[in-house]
Amino acid sequence: MLPNDEEKHELYKTIESTTSLPVGYRMIQCDSIAVPQTRNFTWRLSVKSAPVKPQWIIVAFQTDKPGNQEHNPSILYHCNLTNMFVMLNSRRYPEIDYDDTNFTQQNFSRVYGDAAAFRTKFYHLEDLISNPNITPADYRELFPTFVFDVTKQSEKLKNSVSDIQIKLSSQKT
Repeated sequence: MLPNDEEKHELYKTIESTTSLPVGYRMIQCDSIAVPQTRNFTWRLSVKSAPVKPQWIIVAFQTDKPGNQEHNPSILYHCNLTNMFVMLNSRRYPEIDYDDTNFTQQNFSRVYGDAAAFRTKFYHLEDLISNPNITPADYRELFPTFVFDVTKQSEKLKNSVSDIQIKLSSQKT
């Protein structure tokens, strides 16, 4: 979408005055992999060198959906995960295991809470405004998304290379 003539004129005046303009920047990256049926799995996303350090890592699983129009791609699957964490340059997120996670026994409150809090933290909004309105039952059956807040990093890492690994454990299926 292009600005109208009046807005263009204002932009040109601002550019000519050599005024500094604050510009927000977000880099989004999507990686995917076929996860083998195993109890423990490590996925090394890769070593990244980017102008910004990672802030959030969001992991979700689909089963039997790529190229299959009979399955709804917006429905995700929890894969009976019992634990998952991210290693970012040898620092672990979260620092404490999700030991109590068991989707078959309805124990997933901590991962649900992290996913529900994402909108509040990311957009800096109040809870009432950013409430995702996803019930725990809907989260379990339709949208089990694992959200890792990696915003609290050392300033030394700000312009360095990011080595990102996701480690997960699941129940036997």
